Formats: sequence, structure tokens, C-alpha cells
Amino acid sequence: MSPVLSIAGLREDYERRCANPQDVVFEALRRARAADKSIWIHLLDEIDVQRYVDRLKDIDISDAPLWGIPFAIKDNIDLARVPTTAACPEFAYTPLHSASIVDRLLRMGAIPIGKTNLDQFATGLTGTRSPYGPVRNAINSAYIAGGSSSGSAAAVAHGIVPFALGTDTAGSGRVPAAFHGLVGFKPTRGWLSTKGVVPACRTLDCPSIFTRTIEDARTVANVAGAYQPEVAFSRPIEFTGFDGSKPRVGVLPSDQLPWFGNEIYASLYERFIAELQVEVVEVNPEIFLTAGKLLYEGPWLAERLAAIGKFMDRNVAAIHPITRKVINGGRTSSAVDCFQAFYQLESIRRKVQAYFSEIDVLIGPTVPTHFTQSEVEADPIGSNNILGTFTNFVNLLDLCAVAIPAGKTPQGLPFGITVHARAGCDHALLDTAVHLLDEKVGTPVGPRPGEQFLAVCGAHMSGQALNSALTSRGAWLVAQSQTSNNYR
Repeated sequence: MSPVLSIAGLREDYERRCANPQDVVFEALRRARAADKSIWIHLLDEIDVQRYVDRLKDIDISDAPLWGIPFAIKDNIDLARVPTTAACPEFAYTPLHSASIVDRLLRMGAIPIGKTNLDQFATGLTGTRSPYGPVRNAINSAYIAGGSSSGSAAAVAHGIVPFALGTDTAGSGRVPAAFHGLVGFKPTRGWLSTKGVVPACRTLDCPSIFTRTIEDARTVANVAGAYQPEVAFSRPIEFTGFDGSKPRVGVLPSDQLPWFGNEIYASLYERFIAELQVEVVEVNPEIFLTAGKLLYEGPWLAERLAAIGKFMDRNVAAIHPITRKVINGGRTSSAVDCFQAFYQLESIRRKVQAYFSEIDVLIGPTVPTHFTQSEVEADPIGSNNILGTFTNFVNLLDLCAVAIPAGKTPQGLPFGITVHARAGCDHALLDTAVHLLDEKVGTPVGPRPGEQFLAVCGAHMSGQALNSALTSRGAWLVAQSQTSNNYR
């Protein structure tokens, strides 16, 4: 049986009766056991997996977008009756209920096979800060997998599962995607509930999704996402799009970016930008880089301390030394520091809003370089800080983002870029990313939940007098067509 590569492909096989979930899921479990042990913290046994397979007989495949689809879960996200460790054995607990996002996936037919390794308490971007061992890169084991959602990315990259859940506070859902040639989708904060997710920075935490295709990421997000009014940082998302027929594209200029000596990455980025089939606007990266520095140089470290500080004080030896050093940095921030940082961030947000009045999406590299395991071991904090250069600002500025592959180095390692958009523009962002990857502009396969397609002509068309009657109500252009030659 070939590797499990996509949700869409599996569904097609199921509908054509070329495959059955019993075989597919147990083959995924077999591959998980045969793969690099550093990927997993806990794998389900055959009896537990069979229970999930048996439930499919009560679920109509036509009503369940993830029917029979195996997936992996980062081990800071709850799965009922399976320990959650956050990569700290002494912290482990066994939840009675699954996290809200996991529960929604299960009800739509998805089948979990295991919990994946991570940087302890989701603090790190390297994938090396775990007592269960560093996760090795699936393409070249001498290199890091990236973190903190390292095991989830590796599980997809090895072809074990077509999708995996991660989390993303500083870039944990995008950095590992870049290092594995995957799609890493970080939705608008609050669309995917954090109920049942071990907090890192509660005001910034965001569940994320690893897949091989953008449409698979959209499928998972549509199932997992829902507003939960009882959850403090969940919020109703009013999805919107871009006003014009084509997105206005901003790019971070390569010659204004820090590459930390990685000329290959710089040249791959320059080539990707040069080959874009759209007009671009250069955007000064300074304000974004300044915002990103606030995450680990500002008082948001104190929020990590608020999340696990009491446990850490009682269990000092249980905390990874680097994790402990990083989180203890939050003890030096005063309330005055916090307010001053909030004021600075709000000022930055206003400037970023001005940028996004001129552009719809912003393109930049996902990471500036890729370290080996030994390089990270030699400088664990410095290397980690470098990896967050282009990712740390995203949640602080309330953007949605998707990391996509954008080439390979001469050594065969992936290079990735990230496309960003304003909060609530998730679907328009994903449509743009499809265009950038596949060089095609197409109408989505079908209307998404709560939407419908509307064909217009005459004064309601884009650029015409009555178009604002549509856009002011949240409509946006998804495709253009042409009147038949024999139309009268």
C-alpha cells in the first residue's frame, strides 16, 4: 500500500471502493511503529484504534469529510483516555474528554493513531527540547525537524498520516512545515478552540494543521473550527475576502531581511518572488521584525510562566533545562513592563493595518535558515531565536498565515515561504496560496459553510457602480467568467 498522502485522495479511494478504512488505518499504525521513534510519545494500540474504526458504521461518509482518515495529535492536545504529557512525564494527566477540536474531528470520522513529540510545553522552535528525545528531520536526520510541533510535521512528512494537529504560538505550526516541505496552516486566532489544549501563552495560542495540500488543510479547519462562547479566547469569525479580482500582493524584500549567512535560502526566496505571476508591492519588514522581538524579549514570557509556573516551581527537575531557562525569563517583567509592551504593540498594529489597506496578502520567508542538530545543541537559545525571526510577529499582530513549500536547496532540503493576511481572511488566504503553488486561479470546489456562490453581471461586477452593494455585505470575488459569444 502506498503512503497515505492526502485526505482528498483517500476519500476518492473510499468512494470508488478501492480502499477500506480498516486496512488504511492499520497500515498507518504499522508505519508509525516502524518509523523513527522520536516522532511519538504515545501510539494507540490495536484495540483502541479498532473502536474508532467500528464507529464508522454509524457515520455516513457523505456527511463526514474526514470519514476513515487517520491523523496524529500533538501531545499538548487532549485525546480522551490517552495521557497528555506536553513532553513532560511528571505533568502527565489522562483526560476524560477530548479537546474540542479533536472531538469535532472524531465526529466527522477521523481516526487518531497517536500523540506526537514536541518541544516541552510548546516552548521552542527546534524540536529538540524534549525528554523523549529530539525529533529528527524526516528528509535528513542530521537536521532539526523544527518545533514545537515537530512530531506532527514528521508524521505527515513520513507519509504515515495525511494530516496532523499542532499548535502555533510563535511559529510552531509553520517552522516544522518549512523544514519538511509541507503546508502549515495557522488560522485566525479563536477560530479553532483551545479548550483541551495545554496553554503556552493563552492570549496567543492557536491550534494549527499540517497537510500536504492546501485544500486538505482547509477541509480540516472547516471541521475543527467553531465558536465556543464558554471558552475565553474563542471568538466568532466573520470570514471575508479581498475586494479586487486578484489579491494585492505585498512582499518583504530579500535585501532588507536578515538571512544569518544562508545565501541559498536568500536566493531561493528571490527566485520565488521573481517568478510570481502577479504584480507585487515591496513592504518594509522593520515593523514586523520589531513586533516579533516582543514575544521573547518582552513580557509575553511572563504569560508562559503564568501557564506552568506553579508546576515548574514544584517540579524543577522535570523541566527541560533550556525550557526552564526560557520561561524563568518571565520572572523579570513587571506590570509596568507589560503595559508598556501592550502600548507598543498597539502602535505597531495600527501601522500594520495601514499596510494591509494597500495589500491583501504579505509574502515572506518562513525561516531564515535551517540548523543541524549539532548547531542547535551548541547554541540552543540563539538558534531558536533566529528561527522565529519571520514567525514570531504573526499572532501578536492577529494575522492568519499559511506556510507552503517554495523550492529545495542543492542538498535536497525544502525551503518555504509564508503567506499572511488579516484576521478573518483565512479562506481568501488559502485561495491565494493555491494560486501561488499551482499557478492556477480557480473557483473553490463548493461554497464553504455559511456561504453561497452568486453570479452577477452588469453594474454589480467588480469595479462597477453597484459592486459595493455586495462587498459591503461581506462578498468577495472568487472567479471571473466570460459571456458566451452567442449571448444576446
